[in-house]
Amino acid sequence: RLMHGYQHTAINLSATALAAFPLALSGRPITAAAFTAGMLFGTLLVTPDLDLKLNDARRRWGRLRFIWTPYATFSRHRGASHTYLLGPTVRLAYLLLWLCPIIALCQGAIRTFIADLAPEVIVITAAGYYAAQWLHLVCDGILPFNSRGRRAR
Repeated sequence: RLMHGYQHTAINLSATALAAFPLALSGRPITAAAFTAGMLFGTLLVTPDLDLKLNDARRRWGRLRFIWTPYATFSRHRGASHTYLLGPTVRLAYLLLWLCPIIALCQGAIRTFIADLAPEVIVITAAGYYAAQWLHLVCDGILPFNSRGRRAR
């Protein structure tokens, strides 16, 4: 049975809390915040369903939702967008292409911001993003291994 967008969101937000709460309680608030930021980004803004014309994630982009129209045009739903590595990575690269002009204009500030971040914060944020993507796929019944035991794309 297919899930609706609000069901994906509810499951992902619950999983975010379940993962971040123990991290925060264990004295790792930066780790908890970084993982939470990645999960929220991957749950609310950049989901595998951005290739659908009508979905909550595209609406959350507000006036900037137009940037996802070319992505939706060239991406078949449940095709590459619903893979474990290719889909989430393509969405990040696609978004980065749109951000290139802003990055070029703000290069100094961005370089300073990234230099001030510990490398593990970037890795943990990325882990949260990928965890949100993968949970979406699991909820859609797409497992990381197919029935023959081979790793999915």
